[in-house]
Amino acid sequence: MNLMFFALSTAGYGETVIGLSLARQLEPLGVRSHFVISPVSEQVLKRSGVPFTTIEPRMGRLVRLLVDEDVRQFKPDAIVLADYYTYTGVFRERFGLDSWFIEEYGVPILPIDIWEWDKTSCAVDMFAEDRPTDKKILDMDVFLRPVPLAHPDREGRAYPFRLWEGTERVTRRTKRHLYETFGLGPRDRLVLLTIAPWQHMAEDKYLSSIGTHVLRGVPRLLAHYLAQLPDTTHFLIIGSVPPELAALPAGRVHALPPCSPARFTTMLGASDLVLSLNIGATTLGRAVLSDIPAVVLTNGFAVPDAVAIGEVEAKLGGLTPAVRSWLGDMLPLHQMRMWPLGFWEFLEPILAGNPYTGAFTDLELLDEPAVVQGLERTLYDPATRDRLAAGRAQYLSILDAQVDTRSVFAAAAARVGLVL
Repeated sequence: MNLMFFALSTAGYGETVIGLSLARQLEPLGVRSHFVISPVSEQVLKRSGVPFTTIEPRMGRLVRLLVDEDVRQFKPDAIVLADYYTYTGVFRERFGLDSWFIEEYGVPILPIDIWEWDKTSCAVDMFAEDRPTDKKILDMDVFLRPVPLAHPDREGRAYPFRLWEGTERVTRRTKRHLYETFGLGPRDRLVLLTIAPWQHMAEDKYLSSIGTHVLRGVPRLLAHYLAQLPDTTHFLIIGSVPPELAALPAGRVHALPPCSPARFTTMLGASDLVLSLNIGATTLGRAVLSDIPAVVLTNGFAVPDAVAIGEVEAKLGGLTPAVRSWLGDMLPLHQMRMWPLGFWEFLEPILAGNPYTGAFTDLELLDEPAVVQGLERTLYDPATRDRLAAGRAQYLSILDAQVDTRSVFAAAAARVGLVL
């Protein structure tokens, strides 16, 4: 079977990683894959051995000719959208094409449904306003859902597959070598923080009606929190480092530009903790699947004005002077499960009743004591680490019992008339 993947994110490559992971897991079934990607994903594919075609906005409507030629040569049995949400906007907004020209190829279209769209209103809350999206997925025959983030249950048109197969833990020797490279000792701890390109674009790209002050404000607050951790705590930041994090001690910050998948895997596997400002991050899921402690910081409070600061303080049982001062500069502040966009209401259905939420720690961004103590205990307290490890083990046992990528994909293929 030949699968043509469209992985077209222009400001990050988590979706491409998910698509490539699925392609790899299907190779033992004799599945061949070809990817159509944007330039940002080239470093994911170029050493993978999987063929790909790069398309760029400057090609305009002529990109259709390139895709037509790929289809003629590769002869796909099905098209996989990695993922559906990203795909729907790219051809329309960047190439001036109807996104669904691919229907003319006459092969089944299999969307990777990261967000469980059929449980949503098909509108995403960004910067406190709902932005409607294409609803075509609701009429499709199958939904391929990566786990995590999706629920592991096989029901209806939902076909869950593993986000990642295997573990990314490194050997003690590799970890010791990496520690020595960074100048860390055996008592030190390494926190991995990834910043995706879409989290620090030019302000006008976000089309926010309430301002983009959280772009700089959240990293500033994060730096205040991280600076309170023990001196043995080091920070590995992959991607562009927000200037606000410069407030951290220089000798404890290790910055790397976006790197190859192999190098990233090593960095992830050697980390003592993965810290994220995005509950939907692919890296967060990979950490859990590799039995690495993970913490995500989210903001559950909409703070439209100064009066609302008192309401937040009452609900949290107090605010530290630093957070109260910070809030005064951040008004209005919207709820965020994915900094800086939001996605609070949109992600509620996929998180509700999802065993994944028991496999990592979700801390309230505005609760300074909870964040600082939570991070420190996750890094240094054996009892806390054991408790969190038990949560991950329980989740992984659910996945082992319920999610088999190859058999699930075979069933999804059969539903659209394909035979492996």
